[in-house]
Parts: sequence; structure tokens; C-alpha cells
Amino acid sequence: MARYALKLPTAAIVFITLLALWQSQGRASCGLDSLWDCQPTSDCAASAEPTTGGCDDAASEEASDWLGDEKNACGVALGGWISAGLTLNGDGNRSGTGNAPYGYNNVSDGVVVNQMWLFAERQIADDGVDWGFRIDAMFGTDGPDNQAFADETWDFGWDSGRDYGAAIPQVYGDLRINDLTIRAGYFLTPIGWESVPAPLNFFYSHSYTFYYSEPNTHSGFLASYAVNDRLTISGGWTLGMDSSFANDLDASTFLGGATLALGEQTTLTWSVLAGDWGDGTGHDGVPSHEGDIYIHSLILEHQLSDRFSYVLHNDLGANTDQAAAPDARWYAIVQYLTYEINDALQAGTRVEWFRDDEGVRVGSGPVDATDYYAATLGLHWQPNAKWTVRSELRWDAAGGNSLPFDDGSDDDFFTYAINAILAF
Repeated sequence: MARYALKLPTAAIVFITLLALWQSQGRASCGLDSLWDCQPTSDCAASAEPTTGGCDDAASEEASDWLGDEKNACGVALGGWISAGLTLNGDGNRSGTGNAPYGYNNVSDGVVVNQMWLFAERQIADDGVDWGFRIDAMFGTDGPDNQAFADETWDFGWDSGRDYGAAIPQVYGDLRINDLTIRAGYFLTPIGWESVPAPLNFFYSHSYTFYYSEPNTHSGFLASYAVNDRLTISGGWTLGMDSSFANDLDASTFLGGATLALGEQTTLTWSVLAGDWGDGTGHDGVPSHEGDIYIHSLILEHQLSDRFSYVLHNDLGANTDQAAAPDARWYAIVQYLTYEINDALQAGTRVEWFRDDEGVRVGSGPVDATDYYAATLGLHWQPNAKWTVRSELRWDAAGGNSLPFDDGSDDDFFTYAINAILAF
């Protein structure tokens, strides 16, 4: 995809404003711990699914003292992280995109800063009536992939050099009325298991399913309702995916799903995006989203024991009724198994099969249908709330006549990667 010259005034203003607020408040907030460590409680509501650990009570108490607000003890949280790493492949390819078709960490010629991330948020209380908001700004090699590239508006083109760019992946407000929560604005997708923010992922690399099957962001609104303690349903309207409120593509889609607790150890989550993907309006001669879109994600989470956790993830996608291109379909199965060695160290594996039926998702298509296979072994070490280190070995292979690796010369691939995250 063509990229433009660096244009960062808005991103710079957001970064400077958030940093100034963070410093001026003496960092009195719930901190980044709430993003991946906190369990949902009345004192420190989690803003995303946790991976390990528990709520930082000291941080919550500090925030409460600062705000004097007993309704939302976290108040306005200001924080962020820096994520950097290195991915080397067994073919010795050290070109700028030598790890392609990997998503995100495809750079193979040195250490990169994937994410310099700042956020400001006011989390809503877990009951009653309350309001909240969140804004995120990021810069790094992950930046270009999280811009509004579908309609090439909003933050699209805020790039710097060959690999780096800035993005504002979230600006939204929340309103809670008892068991009903309404989110409106520009927000990260609820579809899928893996996530854009680095601290929320066990592995450094991402699955094909995350990068080639699922959205990153949506513009619109999403309402969720807790039917009871076991069932939560959601539904809303968005302007397709990975596009801003400008909606140059005239997209209109339904976004929704349901989460059901099947027991104390098992949860089933279904998410779906369906509707008019866009009119194909192109930019610089490159066509964009067109026709009807359907993407669903089905996730089964099961706690096998005190130390073993298992996730089964299925995606199915279809792009139909395009004027000048054949229908496209893709589907995937991804499995995750993690083992808690001790309070700080976990080991995990991810095994994936991704089917690109018309060769238009991973490749530039249309090409032969291709099956992609990937197996990843990794370690996830979090000695404290500030530091996380992830390392992994990964093997990829492609079926059919496809040669997607080593600059189009190989049908399989080995990589080693290491990554560190510093939260502040």
C-alpha cells in the first residue's frame, strides 16, 4: 500500500498533551497495571481481558486519594508503554520486509520499536450510572497497520521513513446505565483473541488470523447488555472496519456478539461483523473495500487446571457481491495452550491453520488458494508490573503452489524473536 510523507501535527499534539497531563498529575492513576493485570473489581475495573496477575491495590488506593472519587476509584488513568524487539529468520534474509508475510514484525534487519503508546481514560464503574472515555496514541512500526487505511482518512499517512508511523487507534466515550453499556467513537475491535496493544498478547508475533482475517478498528457505536451473571450480548453499527468517520467508502455494518459462561472454568464468545463493506472507492489508483462482508470469530476459553489454560479460536470470513472481483472466503483455526511455571514465568504454544480460499487475503491475489500453517513456542516473563519479556521460536509453511517466504522463494520459514515491554 502506498504511504505518504510524514505528517504528524495532530499525533504530536496528542502525545505531548497526554505526557504533560501524566507528569502534572504525578502519575497518580490506576496505571497501566489495569490494562493487563487488574481483574474487574469495584476498585480497579479492567479495561481489557487480563493475561496474568491481579489488581494493583496500592495503585487503586493512590488514585482514589488523588481524585477523592469513591464512585470510580481509578478516576482518570494516564499511562503507556514502550515495546521493542528483534525478529530473525533462518534464511538469513535481512531485508526491510524479510519476515513477510508476517504481520507487524515483518522487519528483519534490526531491532525495531513496535509501539510507543500513551493513553488517557476514565473507566466507568461496574454498576449504576456512570460515564467514561478513552484516547490512545501510538508511534512505531505497528503504527501504519493501525491507521484508518481502508478509506485513507483520519490518521492515514502519518508515516516516518521506511517502517515507522503514528496512529490514534481509539477515541471513544462510554455510558453505563446499570446493566447496559454504550460505547461510541473510534475503538479497537472486539473480534478475535489477539489484540493490538502489545501487553495484551502472550506472543510477540501475531497469527495470520489476527492480521489477515480480522479488523483492527471501527467507527460507530456498540452497546452491550449483561442479561445475567453468565450471559452478555452486544450489538451496534459501524462504518465497516479500519476506516474513520469520514466514511468515504459508504460502508454500513452490524457489529455484535455474545459471551456465555458455560461454567466456572469455561467461556464461549461469538463476535460478528456483517453488512455493506463499501463501494470500492480507490485512492491513488488502488481500489478499496467493496461488496458485502461477513466475519465471525468463535472463541472457547477453558481453564484446564490451576496452571494450564487452553483457547480454541475459529474465524470465518467472506467478501461477496463485488463488481469486478470474484467472491473471497477465508477461515482459520488457532489453538493456544499456556502453562504457568511460576508467578512470573509462563510457557505457551500456538498452532494455527489459515485457509485463504482465493489467495486475496495474504497474497496480492487473485492467486491459487493457499493453506498457511504456523507453530509457535514461547516464554512470557513478567517479573513485575513494569517489565515484560517475550521470546519465541516459530515455524511457518504454505501449501499449494505458493512461495510466500524469503521474498517469494520458499514455502516454509523459521524465525526467532525476542521482545521487551516497559510500562509506565
